[in-house]
Amino acid sequence: MYKKIDAFAKPRQDLRQKSALGGLITLVASVAAGCLFLGQMYTYITGVTRHSLHLSRSQWVPVPPLDAAPSKVGGGGRIALKIHVSFPHLPCSKLDLTHDGVSHKDSTFREIHGKSTTRVAATAISKSDWEKSTGIKSRTPMSMELLRKGCTYKANFDIPKVGGSFTVGMNSMAWSELTPMLMMGLGLSAFGGRNMGGMNKNNDHNVTHYIHSITFGDMFPLTKNPLENDMHLVHNEEGGIALASVDVKLIPTQYSGFMMSRDMYQLSVTEHIIQPATMGKQGSRHLPGLAVTYDFTPLAVHHVQSRDNPFVFFSSLVSIVGGVFVTVSLVTGCLVHSAAEIAKKID
Repeated sequence: MYKKIDAFAKPRQDLRQKSALGGLITLVASVAAGCLFLGQMYTYITGVTRHSLHLSRSQWVPVPPLDAAPSKVGGGGRIALKIHVSFPHLPCSKLDLTHDGVSHKDSTFREIHGKSTTRVAATAISKSDWEKSTGIKSRTPMSMELLRKGCTYKANFDIPKVGGSFTVGMNSMAWSELTPMLMMGLGLSAFGGRNMGGMNKNNDHNVTHYIHSITFGDMFPLTKNPLENDMHLVHNEEGGIALASVDVKLIPTQYSGFMMSRDMYQLSVTEHIIQPATMGKQGSRHLPGLAVTYDFTPLAVHHVQSRDNPFVFFSSLVSIVGGVFVTVSLVTGCLVHSAAEIAKKID
C-alpha cells in the first residue's frame, strides 16, 4: 500500500550517470546553500531593530524624596546627571559649578538635589587630563605647579525631568578680580577698552576646557554621545575669556531588547562660543566658562529589537536549501538541453 503513494520514487542505480561537471555544479550549489543558511542563522540570532516615533507621555510624575535611593531612568521624576570637565589653565579656586543658579558650594545645593545622591569633586588636573585638554603630549614629568594651575570637575547628582541649565566656569570672585582691569581699559572691547596689553599672556583667565563626558541618565548605546571627548578651545585677544554655550535637546528613547526594556536618552547638541564683546552687549547672565542648557523633546523614539517567529525561521531554512538545488537543477537542465540542440543543428 505504501509503495502506491510513494512520491519520492528512486530511479534505478544503473540508469544514473555521474560526471565531473555534475559534481562541480553540486559543490557550487552546496556552497551557495551553506552561505545562505549561515546568513539566515545570523539574521535570526542578532534580530531586527525597528524604529518608530511616538509622542512622549505628558502625565504627571511624582518626584521622589530627595534622600531616596537614586532612581532608575524612567522610574520616578528624576534622572542622573554626570559631569566630567577639565580646565587646564584655571585653578579650582577660580571655578564653580552651578545648577539652575545654585552653586555646589552652597548648602542648599545638596538639599535641592539630595544629600545621599550628590557627589561633586574639584581636584587638581591630572597629567592625562591635562594632555587631553591641551592636545599636547608631554614626554617628560610635569611639575606640580603646572598641574595645580588646572582643575578637573567631576559631579554626579539627580535632576528633575524638566528643562534646566548648569555651568562650570569662572566664579564670581575671580570675575570680580578681573572686571576692574577690564573696566580700566586693559581689555574687553565690550567695555570700550583696548587690547589686553600683555595681560593674560600666561593664560591666567583662559577658560579653554575639555569635556570628557556629560551624560543624562542612561545613554542610548547605538549612537555616539556628542558631549564626550569634546574640546572647546578659546583663543582671542582677551586672553581666552569667552563663554562656550551648549544647547542640548534630550530625546526620550525606549530600547526594548530580547530580555529587557529600558528608558534611555539621546542627545541633539548645538554648540557655539560667545566672545566677550557679545557677552557684554547681550548682557549674558553667565560668567566665562561652560554653560549647558537642556530640555526634553515632546517626541520619543522607540527601538524594538526582535526575532522572527521560529516557524517562519525554519520554513525559510528549508526554502533556502530546497530552492538553491531546484534553481541550479533548472538552470543546468536548460543549459544542457540548449547545448544538445545546438550540437544537433551543427551536425
